[in-house]
Amino acid sequence: MAEIKVGDLAPDFELEDQNGKKVKLSQFRGKKNVLLAFFPFAFSPVCTNELGELKEKEETILRLDAQILAASVDSTWTQKAFAKELKVKFPLLSDFGRKAVALYGSYYEDKGFAKRTVFVIDKQGRIAYKREYEPGTQPDIKEALDILKKLK
Repeated sequence: MAEIKVGDLAPDFELEDQNGKKVKLSQFRGKKNVLLAFFPFAFSPVCTNELGELKEKEETILRLDAQILAASVDSTWTQKAFAKELKVKFPLLSDFGRKAVALYGSYYEDKGFAKRTVFVIDKQGRIAYKREYEPGTQPDIKEALDILKKLK
C-alpha cells in the first residue's frame, strides 16, 4: 500500500458521490484546494461528528477557496442516506472498490475499511497536509483549516 507524504503529487481518482455523479480529484487542479477526508463508516458516531463538523465549517472552507471531499468504503446508497441525514451538500464519495483509500495508504486491509485520514491538497495537486487518526478519535479540522488559510 502507498505511503503518501506532504509534498507528493496527490494520486488521482474518480469516485461516485451520493447523487451518482462522478467526481475526479484532478477536476479541481488549478482551480481549488481540496480538503479530502477518508472516514471509516457512514452513520458511526465519530464519523457522524466529523462530517457534522465539516458541514458546520463548510462556508469557511469554501471562502478559503477549497472543496470538501469525504470518502468511505460505503456504497453510494449509504452515502446518499448519510448525506440526507446530515443535510450535507458536499460530495460524500463511495469508494466501494477500495481504490482511492489504497492509493492514499488510508485502508485497513485486514479490516476492510478506511483509516480516518485528513489531507489538504493544494491547487497544484500536491499534498500540503496529512494526518491519520486512531479509530474512535475525532479529527481536529482546525489543523486543516490553518493549512488552507496559508494556501489561500
